[in-house]
Amino acid sequence: MPEIVTNEQGGKQSEIGGKFTEIPPLALLEVAKIMGQGSEVYPREEDGTPNWHKIGCCSNLDHAGEHLANFLASRNDGCSGGEYMRDELSHFAARAMMALDQFLRVGP
Repeated sequence: MPEIVTNEQGGKQSEIGGKFTEIPPLALLEVAKIMGQGSEVYPREEDGTPNWHKIGCCSNLDHAGEHLANFLASRNDGCSGGEYMRDELSHFAARAMMALDQFLRVGP
């Protein structure tokens, strides 16, 4: 059972394991956009399971690596760049998150 904590005003709630306010919001919005685009191309199963749940961690890492390599190969002055680079970096982040999710589901 989670620990109950009390704030300065006396409000009580269960403690959570992270700081969601520290997640970079623009990156989160970008990954959500990519996931939305992917769900249109690769729709959920009839039971509601997302297609990417059927893709293993290593496969997602391979695809993430390709997007990262494409980004790095196109870079010429740091992290500035056009829409192609944004798309590659966004797909890299989405695939990395899918791989992490798959790893966490299966366990070490």
